[in-house]
Amino acid sequence: MAEEAQALWHGLLETWNQIPTEVFVGLYTVWVLFSVSFLLAQRRRPTATLAWLIAFLFLPLLSAVTYYFLGPRKLKRRRLRRDLAKTVAGRITEIPAGTTPRTLASRNWLSSLAQVPVYLENSPPREAWGVRLLVDGDETYSTIEAIMARAERHIHLEYYIFEPDEIGTRWRDLLAERARAGIKVRVLVDALGSSNCTEAFWQPVLRAGGEVRQFNPLRLFKLKAPTLNFRTHRKIVVVDGSIGFTGGINVSKGNSSLSAGSTAWRDTHLELLGPPVIDLQRIFLEDWLYAGHDDVRKARRDMMKTPGDIARWFPPLTPPANRPEGGFPWAQVIDSGPDDAVPQIHRFLFTAITMARRRCWITTPYFVPDDPMQTAIVAAVNRGVDIRLLIPREGDSRLVTAAARTFAEDAAKEGVPVFEYTDRMIHAKTIVIDEALSIVGTANIDNRSFRLNYEVIVAIYDKATTTALAEMFSKDLEGAEPLDLNPDREPLLHRMFGSAARLFAPLL
Repeated sequence: MAEEAQALWHGLLETWNQIPTEVFVGLYTVWVLFSVSFLLAQRRRPTATLAWLIAFLFLPLLSAVTYYFLGPRKLKRRRLRRDLAKTVAGRITEIPAGTTPRTLASRNWLSSLAQVPVYLENSPPREAWGVRLLVDGDETYSTIEAIMARAERHIHLEYYIFEPDEIGTRWRDLLAERARAGIKVRVLVDALGSSNCTEAFWQPVLRAGGEVRQFNPLRLFKLKAPTLNFRTHRKIVVVDGSIGFTGGINVSKGNSSLSAGSTAWRDTHLELLGPPVIDLQRIFLEDWLYAGHDDVRKARRDMMKTPGDIARWFPPLTPPANRPEGGFPWAQVIDSGPDDAVPQIHRFLFTAITMARRRCWITTPYFVPDDPMQTAIVAAVNRGVDIRLLIPREGDSRLVTAAARTFAEDAAKEGVPVFEYTDRMIHAKTIVIDEALSIVGTANIDNRSFRLNYEVIVAIYDKATTTALAEMFSKDLEGAEPLDLNPDREPLLHRMFGSAARLFAPLL
């Protein structure tokens, strides 16, 4: 066998050597003309286009394979399905925008900021009858489980990561029990992030009458290119159309100190009551319809057949009888995805940071900003804003951690106080701005969240919530240390690896 393989190898080499040089030159010329024309036709950001051009010219085979799996392709069929899902969901959720809250109108900059998503056809601020910050996995899981156990009509879940471990199995069994009790259960998980959950894992839910769908299945063995990008990074739970949850916490024992001990990730989640839940439900509906079919022709026909209980998705909401003296807080749910012409979460966060006047405290597990976001953060320091950046010292990806450190060093050299959380992995995605704006969601400060993934954040215009989130940030700083900018303490190989990782910033 070894001799046959060696003979075959020598035969291939001999055939290769017999190919005229002119053939290689001709093929390379065709490749250059094709790749340059193709990339220029995409009309993307100049830096990204230039980076791909260089890769295509000097590493043709490797760059072609990389672009096939990870390149920022706009798949027309997927966009058509996505647009159709949005159209159908938009017809169902025709909710009046309402008037600008007095608490925002009295603060011109907050009112102006809230108009940015509205101008981009996103959700307006809505009065929230309850806003609750949830710290870490155990508190989040127990709270959501208690709400699901009391569900009367439906339970909708959308998660990037849903692991078949003890936490995921506990949730699955609870969902199956609720489905057997007559509650409509729908579960949407990302095909890549939740790849460990097989169809066999979901059988108890399916047998009980629940539904489970995957978002953007990979289809590795089909002719069309698998979509490794364009994942749903959202974490959404909606119960009975009136209680909603979102934030950074996935369904995994790695978030539970009861399961993982002291290594459990530090994270933040959010509970919402009342009208803002309408927007979380609308986002889930869009994603649910989109995930219904891979074939756009089937989607065009079948997506119009909305769920039979759709009237229960958006029930009339009655405000509590006891209204707080200062009024309820206002919450604005903002979503974005790669199908948007404008990266909406990026624009909102950029505007919020540039409009901050007193303080801007950012917590993010992955800090790989583009030039505008980095400039906004540095300019805030120049304006005298108390801006602080909290990132993990060790993340869950060596490549991202290495790249993030180079960007953090750049910010620190410009005067931005950067702190590394050392106790454990910090996965919270939060921002505190001045005294009355808190931001909690699923989006990181990186290109993947801004342009490649489907994300959702919530802006809460409320002093009490902002004070609570600020206290949470201050407590996290107790487990952090200032970023060390002494290059002599870092091995040369580490610095070289960081510089190389930085080149992949558009994909991180």
